[in-house]
Amino acid sequence: MGGRGSGRSSSFSMTVDKTNEFHSIDLAWLGRRKLLNPGQWSTLTWSRRGQTTGSIRLEVFQSAVRLVYRHRPSGGDWQDVSEWVPLVETETPFGGRRQWFECVSCRARCRILYGGGRFRCRRCRRLRYESQYEPPFARAATRALKIRERLGDRSGIDDPFPPKPKHMRWKTYERLETEYDRLNDAWAVGIMARFRP
Repeated sequence: MGGRGSGRSSSFSMTVDKTNEFHSIDLAWLGRRKLLNPGQWSTLTWSRRGQTTGSIRLEVFQSAVRLVYRHRPSGGDWQDVSEWVPLVETETPFGGRRQWFECVSCRARCRILYGGGRFRCRRCRRLRYESQYEPPFARAATRALKIRERLGDRSGIDDPFPPKPKHMRWKTYERLETEYDRLNDAWAVGIMARFRP
């Protein structure tokens, strides 16, 4: 009756979990922090509202990572888990190579693994992105605000577009400004349509 998620296809379940509700390991995040060198190990921790919600030891090998952590099934005792996740590579269009996790359950390549007993890809976990619950105009606003954050600005969507950061190329800045204008227009049109009397 007009609630959250109404108007979706019958295959959409209101009980589907969202990606932001699970601990995750992002391969791109690890790479940016130089945590993917073979022989290296790190401890990753997750927190919410200042409280630690979990931690895991990540050991990197030539073609796999080893995840070492503790898990407690509902109503059960804590279990020690040592899980190997393969690392695979694919060629990129301009001659480089890109690294992926290979999901242990379905063997699909993925960038992010999600916890929940064992770390698996989003499809195996049957998770949806938070944005899949938003109407189109709200998704446009979310993406526009992410552009502002990329430029080092956390003000509102109605504020003037932020200046170019010192390290950014003009071509990139102009592309982001064009995309921001398009998203801002979509947001404004959506707001007007939604609240039109």
